[in-house]
Amino acid sequence: MEFKEVMKKDFVIVGFSGAGKWTKEVVYPIPELWNKAYKSFLTKNPKQIIGVCLPPRSDHYFYTCGIKISSVLYSEIGEGTTVHTFPAQKYVVFKHTGPATMIPNTYSKLWDTFDKNGYKIKPGAPEIEIVNIDMFGLEESPVYEMEIWIPVESSSNAI
Repeated sequence: MEFKEVMKKDFVIVGFSGAGKWTKEVVYPIPELWNKAYKSFLTKNPKQIIGVCLPPRSDHYFYTCGIKISSVLYSEIGEGTTVHTFPAQKYVVFKHTGPATMIPNTYSKLWDTFDKNGYKIKPGAPEIEIVNIDMFGLEESPVYEMEIWIPVESSSNAI
């Protein structure tokens, strides 16, 4: 599986959050958070909706889905939303292409690639999922795309 290494600058997101659990069939509450973020933030004309998962590669997690904002602006924080800041971090970035129902298969392949290339997850750093706004409504299409960003330790001996 192809990937690239990226150094992401620090960022701030505002969105909807919830504790989740991966049961191999359901990724509660991720789909609901994506739908809520899309509907709530569409009027702000975002280019992307961003999902952030802590900790990465875990069956129990805290997930936030929303939009990137320039700084912690309390005027951007609506009722029921949360704001989170994240420091600059090195990531390996993978691309999922195909129906959203196939995302678990993409994760399985990317974790194999991640491990085979000697990467190690950066403890405390978020996993990020990014979907361009023009992909909404195409979730069951073979052209649906999203990026999956996995945080890595900078001292990783990866190839």
